[in-house]
Amino acid sequence: MELISKQIWNNTQEEQLVNALNKAALVTVTDSEGVIIYSNDGFCKISGYSEQELLGNTHSMLKSGMQPDSLFSDMWALISSNKIWTGKICNKKKDGSYYWADTTIIPFEDAFGNIEKYISIRYDISKWVENKSNLKLTQDKFKIIFEGTPHPYIITDLQGKILECNIATATLFGYKKKELVNMLIWDLNVLNETDRAFLSSRMKISSPKPFRTEFLVTSKNGKKIDIEIVSHHLVIDSEPVVLTMVHDITNNKTILKKLQEKTSDLELLLYRSGHDLRTPFTSLEGLLNLLKLESLNESSLDIVNMFESVLTDGKRLIDNLSTSSLMLNKSITKDDIDFNQLVSKTISSLSHIDEFNNVSFNVNISEGFKINSNLQLISSMLQNIIQNAIKHKRPFNATHTPFIIISAFKTNTGYKICIKDNGIGINKNELDKVFKLYYRSHNNVDGTGLGLYITKNIVEQLNGTITVQSIENEMTQFDINLPNTI
Repeated sequence: MELISKQIWNNTQEEQLVNALNKAALVTVTDSEGVIIYSNDGFCKISGYSEQELLGNTHSMLKSGMQPDSLFSDMWALISSNKIWTGKICNKKKDGSYYWADTTIIPFEDAFGNIEKYISIRYDISKWVENKSNLKLTQDKFKIIFEGTPHPYIITDLQGKILECNIATATLFGYKKKELVNMLIWDLNVLNETDRAFLSSRMKISSPKPFRTEFLVTSKNGKKIDIEIVSHHLVIDSEPVVLTMVHDITNNKTILKKLQEKTSDLELLLYRSGHDLRTPFTSLEGLLNLLKLESLNESSLDIVNMFESVLTDGKRLIDNLSTSSLMLNKSITKDDIDFNQLVSKTISSLSHIDEFNNVSFNVNISEGFKINSNLQLISSMLQNIIQNAIKHKRPFNATHTPFIIISAFKTNTGYKICIKDNGIGINKNELDKVFKLYYRSHNNVDGTGLGLYITKNIVEQLNGTITVQSIENEMTQFDINLPNTI
């Protein structure tokens, strides 16, 4: 069926159409020589000139000098051949400032087919150009930092495909950069099936917190490398990606193996604590470099949150290392500890933990209750147990309020301290492992495996005992018995 063109505008509507265009766009009309014969209010407002100042002049009075003359000569060549030109032009306002306009110039013919005038329709895109320029500057700075850092960085999608990596990554694994792009990160690492499945699942779980793990990998030339990775989920250009920082810990593993052969658990603890302490601060160094970018967009705010998380881990490790050093000291000083004050101070120090405010604390300790023991060791013991209880709570909802009950009282031989929570609990098959060095439950992917080991050593250093009872998804309770004398 042949369609017949119809006139869809009557004379009145044509006038309305022109008025609508004037309200929506910046409009000028020139004669065939480019002399301005009409300018609407929008164009006058953005240029800073009145219509009387514009009439009789050409658009060259607005020329900014920021674009080559060839742009305008090509434009005239096109429109003078009765063709439409579109492009982005930077103009100078009357006050000397600049603005950008997305411009379309349309030739109009007279009854004899000669070009009679040109109508220019523009839209102000100054903000868009500014944002694009800032984004380009940010990207350039990020690229300099990304390529210049000595630490390997890899950006992947959630399926593990490498989108970008730096020179340090290529050097560590023995590839060229172009070989790595589009490769799956676990193929790069030559992981076994178990490690591959674990890393694949973690890549797909978007979380504001970084995840950290260790792998033994093989480089392109067959060299075995022990690595630790710290991965963060980010959003770049509206797309979710994973930024992974890689640390070569081969030498540390070698030293660790020698320590395992020659030293006691406690000496091993101190070394590993030092190593674990360096790791978050290495990550912190990289994140600090990213924070040097001048604008804080959404991705930058994500990085700030990562910075806080890494810094918190670092502080916790420093505390544990300090406590471990104290445990080596055979002469432990005793203090009269106001237990209520210590518990209050400990809880306050943990207020930075996510959803802390959703936890209800119930402290059942009589006023003025004191313990004669070492303040630093008792403080570290409380902090480790209470922090674990907060981190392993069940989510707050209409039917469940996470709580932690802390009680202490005197016994015939000394003191008893009880800390109970209604969190996720501990699997019965793991109860006998919780105090072992580097123990991590299946639910704790972010911990260091040091806290409860240190806690048990503290209690034993004070000649006390500690026990734990737990029911999964119901409760966990730690009972500590301390003697009157150390």
